[in-house]
Amino acid sequence: MFPLWNTLLRKRRYMSLLARLNLNYLRIFLVVYRTRSMTLAAKQLHLTQSGVSQQIKSLEDTLGIILFDRINRKIIPTSEADLLYAECSRRLDDLEETLRQISKQDGELLGRIKIGVSPTLHGRPLIKLLSEFGAKHPKVKFEFKFGFASDITEWFEDGNIDFALVDAFVNEPNLDYEEIASDPYVMVGHSSLLNDFPNYSENFEQFTKLPFVQYAEAQELMNAWFKKNWGRLPKDISVRAKVMDIQSCVNFIRQGMGVGLVPDSYIREAAKLDPSLQVIHLKSPVSNRIRVAFLQKRTMGLSAKFCIQWLQESLDIDRDSPVKNKSD
Repeated sequence: MFPLWNTLLRKRRYMSLLARLNLNYLRIFLVVYRTRSMTLAAKQLHLTQSGVSQQIKSLEDTLGIILFDRINRKIIPTSEADLLYAECSRRLDDLEETLRQISKQDGELLGRIKIGVSPTLHGRPLIKLLSEFGAKHPKVKFEFKFGFASDITEWFEDGNIDFALVDAFVNEPNLDYEEIASDPYVMVGHSSLLNDFPNYSENFEQFTKLPFVQYAEAQELMNAWFKKNWGRLPKDISVRAKVMDIQSCVNFIRQGMGVGLVPDSYIREAAKLDPSLQVIHLKSPVSNRIRVAFLQKRTMGLSAKFCIQWLQESLDIDRDSPVKNKSD
């Protein structure tokens, strides 16, 4: 009695209908239903009237129902056609909108950008820059994960991130890297500690008597600083604390636990709140290169690609350096 309902309610039958259904049939059906005319529908669709009529007949045959009654040259929808239109008009419009969005035909970026971040970059102005990008593209959403190199690799393999922002000391072999900025790090201590080591700047031996705060995954950063400022590496230093992120490093330094490396831009702000934080000026800071890490075989969405480009243009890029994957 209700062939359309019977068809839709039988799961196997419904699945076979979808397999045999031409989506173009439904598009033509919607236009015929709205215009109530094969002739007008043909004009709107740039088809022949006979072609439209044949497509409607094919749809009716596929569904096993009558969609339109032809009475006195008028097209009158059946109750099954009313039901089909109510469902298809909304769902096909939604599908059209989704297809247009993901194919970027409307030129507007959207979707969720999933980013992994090394904890040593937590203090960078990345959030501010990404917020500015989000303001320009209000339909874009962000998801951040902060973790070690092993975490970032796992997130890539599981498809949980689109790209990662890492420092120069993350070198996972299955990832590719592109440098986007250079971040100068300076050695910082608190006056309460430095006062106990009045001769720390006189020579290498005196300096290495200081206690240190070190990043858990960036020992090379400390080594690079020693090479640049003292020309050699210490055989042994007293590491009082190993930390994951910049804020923790500064907190330990502030408590007099040791001296440590902090981004120059970050410590300038921190020193405004605590003038007892002192930069240890020897020769020069050491650069930690900020890079985008990505999995080459993974397809990156357009929003993520534009986001990387935005970061490249916004950050202070050291374009003159030929070195991409090593610190100074």
